[in-house]
Amino acid sequence: MALRNVVQQPLMAAALFGLLYHVQLAVRRLFLSPLSAFPGPRLAALSNWYEFYYDVLKEGKFTAHIQELHKKYGPIVRITPTELHIDDPDYFDQLYGRAGAGSRRDKSVYFAGRFGGASDAFSTTSHDVHRNRRKAISPFFSAAKISDFQPIIRDKVDKLCDKLAAYGHDQVIRLSRGCMALTADIITEYSFAKSYNQLDSPDFEDTMHEALIAIYVTGHFALHFPIVFPILDIMPDWFVEWGKPEILPVVGLRYDLAKRIRKIREGINQGYKTAGHPTIFHELINSDLPEEEKSDMRLGDEAQLIICAGIVTTSWALSLAAFHLARNPDMSARLRKEINSCGGADQDWRQLEKLPYLHAVVHESIRLSHGIVTRDPRLAPDEELKYREWIIPRNTAVSMTTVDVLMNENIFQEPKEFIPDRWIEDPGLLKYFVPFGKGTRQCIGINLAFAELYITIAKVFTRFEFELFETDTSDVEMEHAYLVPYTKWESQGIRVMVTNDFAKC
Repeated sequence: MALRNVVQQPLMAAALFGLLYHVQLAVRRLFLSPLSAFPGPRLAALSNWYEFYYDVLKEGKFTAHIQELHKKYGPIVRITPTELHIDDPDYFDQLYGRAGAGSRRDKSVYFAGRFGGASDAFSTTSHDVHRNRRKAISPFFSAAKISDFQPIIRDKVDKLCDKLAAYGHDQVIRLSRGCMALTADIITEYSFAKSYNQLDSPDFEDTMHEALIAIYVTGHFALHFPIVFPILDIMPDWFVEWGKPEILPVVGLRYDLAKRIRKIREGINQGYKTAGHPTIFHELINSDLPEEEKSDMRLGDEAQLIICAGIVTTSWALSLAAFHLARNPDMSARLRKEINSCGGADQDWRQLEKLPYLHAVVHESIRLSHGIVTRDPRLAPDEELKYREWIIPRNTAVSMTTVDVLMNENIFQEPKEFIPDRWIEDPGLLKYFVPFGKGTRQCIGINLAFAELYITIAKVFTRFEFELFETDTSDVEMEHAYLVPYTKWESQGIRVMVTNDFAKC
C-alpha cells in the first residue's frame, strides 16, 4: 500500500500540474491575449489543433475553411492562437508590398518549420537576413539573365513539341506530366548545368510529381511537428523505405540536391564551362558571399526551394492553359492567328508578351492556377498595423491568401471561368494580379516563369490542336491546398490527343 502511494502521488501531482497549465493557457489565449478581441471561433483561438484538423486530417482544407470563417465573422478573423487573417484585396499591398526601409516585414517562425527550419530565402524569417540572401540570388533571375538563357528554354520546348508530334492521333498524352517534365528540365539545367532529362522519359512517366506531393504533404505535417525533417535527415534510406516508403522521395530529393552542390564545388567550373550558359549555383559558389552562406547545407536548401518552386507552379499554369485552350478551339484559333500574324512563335519572349491576346491567356492561366495557395504570415516588428477600425499589435502574425484575391467575384466576374478578354478589357485588374506575391519577398522566379509560359504556349499552340481525353473541370480545380494547389487525388491529370499538327500540313 505504501509503495502504491509513493507511485500515485507524483503521478497525481503531474496530472494536476498539467491540468492547471492547460487551464491557465486557455484563460490567457481566450481572455487575456491582445488578440482576444478579434472575431473568430473559440477553438481556433484556443489551439493549433484546430488548424491541424483541417490541414492534416482533412488533407489541405484549411485554406478553404478560412474563407468560410470570413463569411461568418467578417474580413478579419483570428484563425490560430497567434495569427490573424484578412480577406480584403485592397489590403494586400499594405501587408506584403510595403516592406522597405522603416516598414519591415518578418516571416513567421512557425511557417519556417514547413521544410525543417531550412535556410533558403523562402524560409528565412528575418527581413534583413532575407534581404541579403535574396540580393545574392536576384541577379540570376533578372529579365536580362533570363533572356540570355532563352535559347535553352526554346531547345527544351522544341524537344517537347517533337515528342508530342510523335504521338498518333488516337494516342492519349498525359500533357500535365509533360509540362512538369519540361519545367523540371529547364530549372535543373539553369541551376546545375545538368538537366534531369525528364522529357526523355517514355510517356513522361519519370517526373517529380509524386516526390513533390510527398514534400508538400510532409511539409504541412512538419508545421505542427518540426522535428520531422531533422529525423528524416538522419534516417538511412532503407529504414524510410521499410517504414514509410511514400516519403522516400522527400529524403531522396534533399540528398540529390546536396550531392549536386558538392559536385559543383569539387569540379568548380567544369560544368559551367561546358554548359555554354550561366548557371545559378556555379555562380553562387564563385560569388563573394560569406563562406557560411555558401555551405553545402545552405545552398542545398536554396536548391530545393528553387527546384520545387520552379517546377510546380509554372507547370500547373501551363497545364491550365492547355486544358482551357483545348476545351475552347475558338480561343486556340484566335491565339494562333495573333501569334502567326505578329512575328511568329520564335520571337523574343519580351516581344511575345506584348501580344494582347497571348498576354491575356498567360495571365488568365496563372490566375486560375493560383500560385501559392496557403497563407504566408507577416510580422511588422516596427509598427502597429491598422485594418479599418482594428489596431493590430506589432509582431502579430497577419496573413492573407492569394487565392482569395484571384478568385474574388467582385473583382473577377465569374472567377472560375477562363476569360482571357477580361485582362484586355480592364487593364486595372493587374493591380490584383498577386499569384507571385508582392514586395521584397515576391517570387524570385517571376521572369523565368513568364518566359517559359510565353514561349511554350506560343510554340505549342501555333503548332498543335488538341482534344481533351476523359478530362473535365474537376481535373483542374483545387481540392487540396498544400502550399500549392492539388486537384482530387484520383485525377489522372490533363490528358489530350493531338488532332492537328500544323508542321505536317
